Amino acid sequence: MTMHSDQIIQSTMRAQAVSGKSDYRPDIDGLRAIAVLAVLCFHAFPELLHGGFVGVDIFFVISGYLISKHIWEALAAGNYSIKTFYARRVRRIFPALAIVLFACLAMGWVILAPGEYEQLGKHVTAGTLFVSNLVFWKEAGYFDNAADTKPLLHLWSLGIEEQFYIVWPLLLAFFWRNTRYFAAGFLLVLGASLLYSVLLVQHDVTADFYSPLTRFWELAVGAGVAYLLAEQFAHSDKLRNVIAAVGLLLIVLAVSVIQKHDLFPGAWALLPTLGAACLIYAGERTWASRTLLSNPLMVWVGLISYPLYLWHWPLLSFARIMESQTPSAELRAAMLAASVLLAWLTYKLLERPVRARPHTRKGIWVLSLLMVLLGVGGLIVKKTDGIKSRQLSMLNGDPTTLTIGYDRDQVQHDCGLPEAEKANFQYCFSSGASPQHYALFGDSKAEALYYGLARAKNSAMSWLMIGTVYPPLPNAAADDKQQHKNRLAVDTLSANPELKVIAITVALRGIAPVNEETGFINGAIYAGSVANYSATISRFEQAGKRVVWVIDNPTFPDPRSCLSGGATSSPMLNTVLRRKENPYCTISYSSHLAGTRAYRDFVAQLQSLHPNMVVYDPTPLLCDIPNNVCRVTQDGKFLYSYGDHISDFANAKIAKDMEEKLKAAGL
Repeated sequence: MTMHSDQIIQSTMRAQAVSGKSDYRPDIDGLRAIAVLAVLCFHAFPELLHGGFVGVDIFFVISGYLISKHIWEALAAGNYSIKTFYARRVRRIFPALAIVLFACLAMGWVILAPGEYEQLGKHVTAGTLFVSNLVFWKEAGYFDNAADTKPLLHLWSLGIEEQFYIVWPLLLAFFWRNTRYFAAGFLLVLGASLLYSVLLVQHDVTADFYSPLTRFWELAVGAGVAYLLAEQFAHSDKLRNVIAAVGLLLIVLAVSVIQKHDLFPGAWALLPTLGAACLIYAGERTWASRTLLSNPLMVWVGLISYPLYLWHWPLLSFARIMESQTPSAELRAAMLAASVLLAWLTYKLLERPVRARPHTRKGIWVLSLLMVLLGVGGLIVKKTDGIKSRQLSMLNGDPTTLTIGYDRDQVQHDCGLPEAEKANFQYCFSSGASPQHYALFGDSKAEALYYGLARAKNSAMSWLMIGTVYPPLPNAAADDKQQHKNRLAVDTLSANPELKVIAITVALRGIAPVNEETGFINGAIYAGSVANYSATISRFEQAGKRVVWVIDNPTFPDPRSCLSGGATSSPMLNTVLRRKENPYCTISYSSHLAGTRAYRDFVAQLQSLHPNMVVYDPTPLLCDIPNNVCRVTQDGKFLYSYGDHISDFANAKIAKDMEEKLKAAGL
């Protein structure tokens, strides 16, 4: 890219701007249709198009191309204004987004439990600020709820685009006035972003997926296409058809070969982005453009693609929440049909009228104020804990009891570990009473129990906790971070002369594979588990400690999938607005025992090796054994909080019973 080519671009753009030449290309709307249909198919029927999520990457290329082209033309015409640029973005983005955010808040008010509605409020505010990708990135992890129960998860891509638009217009304006830097600067942005994505995806897929720094290169590819087209290279129709065919092939490969468990985006994202770039660059006169992309139906879908993208995921997500499991194929198809209808109505009754109105400052301020109000509304929902006062009495249990650790701020972050090591442990708790004679050793299951034990405030049985830790593996690498923590925790507890009792509390799924639907063991106990736990128990016993094994609680689906009953106080409305219960939210006690027999045999084997070890089983408190049933609720309150973790209601019951049992055992 030489100074000469830059001058050609400027003169070409200037000529187009002066002549008023229309830059509308129906084939690009057709490409939008391919992108949005791929995403819709993946979200509703992933088994049919397991790589359909790459449609978002196609959108990124299209956006990068159009935005860069428009900015360059405005610069060439001498009427470029950053205010005008953002005003156009407001008119383009805000109307449809505002109505979808409002609809989600309204629907959430009716059917979501306080915790769910609180999270939705946070996501609405994030959507208005265009930082959804950063919020979802922060939420991702062990404690995160299922993706399909987040109605606004799809706004992550809108956040990426708008963050790109903060930086890119300024860069383009700089390059326009300093053309000698353009080639190096453009390649630096694109290359650095791509390289960072390829490297980051190897060890942090979530960060690579949500970070704007790993996505900017995809939009820059679109900008590169705009640059190349401005040079007006003379290509034969045959070559253009070949380029278009290659583009289609790359997209077909992307949606059919890439799977969600692949290291994506990384290098895999080159397939859809280069495919989209080829189709745009080939132009609108190719066979692919004339026959497929410029087909009237495809163009129509492309025109409504933005509101269609906004509507489809909330509808699918709310259906998933109401059904408490993946909705039937018929219901998913109905949700897609409804999203098409809503998208068309949004485009016809809202988007087109807004764009047709004269471009006035008042209109921009009204749209901006509307977005601010929605953001404040979401923040109010978040700060009021999901507005607990809403009518929710028709549900099978009090949804406000879906909580754990409401008083976690009262525990002290001190567990006997060296001060320099505390920050490396997820849990390092003590109740404050000194000295502590009892300790929990384990993972998040220990944390769930700890709050109940700390809350009891029994000075004779004060507790501390160290986690997340497991028995150290023999011969593990000395520099392994988790193994270092495991050994340090065992050493710290063993060396504490005040400790009398150490309760090992770990999740069953860390000892044996568990079926995600049933919660039952699906395979053999992991190799080495008996030996590893036995060695740790021996270490504690040799240090003069008594060891207690806490049996893990029954495993159910996420309790939010177990909310059931009418969502309103109206019996008529509840025939439609009724949350169903996941079929695995109630199981027989005998089925639970049969499904976890291998785990109980494992515990029995440990007890035979260590006769002084006490086994505490909280299951009788969580199941109605005389009636052979285990449920997620008891007396109208939830026994579980998130995933398969007990709630504060349950940990209070268990803590009281466990301390009584330990006293009876002379501990």
